[in-house]
Amino acid sequence: MSTSEIKAILFDLGNVLIKIDFSRVISEWVRFSGKDDIQISSDSILGSENEKYERGEISTQQFVSSLKRELKLNISDEKFLQGWNNVFVGETPGIRNVIDRVFSKYPLFVFSNTSISHSNVWRSQYSELLKYFDKIFTSYELGMRKPEKESFFKVCSDIGVTPENILFFDDTMENVVAAQEMGMSSVQVNSINDISNHLDQIGV
Repeated sequence: MSTSEIKAILFDLGNVLIKIDFSRVISEWVRFSGKDDIQISSDSILGSENEKYERGEISTQQFVSSLKRELKLNISDEKFLQGWNNVFVGETPGIRNVIDRVFSKYPLFVFSNTSISHSNVWRSQYSELLKYFDKIFTSYELGMRKPEKESFFKVCSDIGVTPENILFFDDTMENVVAAQEMGMSSVQVNSINDISNHLDQIGV
């Protein structure tokens, strides 16, 4: 993709703009429970119930009740959500430099698989970072998640740009591949250097 072909840049949120770490969630739940022998993995909390929650198919209360029951977690709903919302670590180091580099050249957008409870946190805590983006697309508002192609079609339609003219950064390969299959120029982000190096390569 040449710079003249780029009409918009689309960023994932978690581990692209903002660092997240689900081990922080688990640590909080263990601390609140007072039991060191609780066995919870990140995979176990990011299953089908979380996907329903991120599509807006179930309420926060339904999600909390279901996951507490599934994980046999004996803590209050308030403590559960306090732990759940502790996933955010901070801005990805160097992301401000990336935004400064592209902000005046292209419209910027965010597309995140996220829930309403997480959205309330990052919209508040990272408002200074997110003010540079024209629009933020969330899975719970769209009713669809990445890598579902319908979700990408909807985002492209709302942006008003064809997939071939969008540059997309995401940390999950499954999402990157799905976007590429639609014609987007897509880059997997394992570190901030992946974004900077790609911008160097295309002359931005």
